[in-house]
Amino acid sequence: MYKLIIQPEATEDMLESFEWYEKQKPGLGYEFLEEVEKGLSQLIINPLYFSSINTNLRRFKIKRFPFLIIYGIEKKNVAIVGVRHMSRKPKF
Repeated sequence: MYKLIIQPEATEDMLESFEWYEKQKPGLGYEFLEEVEKGLSQLIINPLYFSSINTNLRRFKIKRFPFLIIYGIEKKNVAIVGVRHMSRKPKF
């Protein structure tokens, strides 16, 4: 199993999205975070399974919400660099 490292930018992405969903409907932000956690659990088991963006980064589409977890792999580490809405242009 891989070690998970969440970069500060990814934490900020998740917090902003959590707050937005909570404003739309109380409790929805927590449902969003739950789906992100499920995705992270899958990533640390087999991060090479998911699609490449470029030579350094990969992406994983979470369920229920239009978000991608953007990550890189180095040795036995999975570094989460962003959790981005699919309609935004990634800055990676």
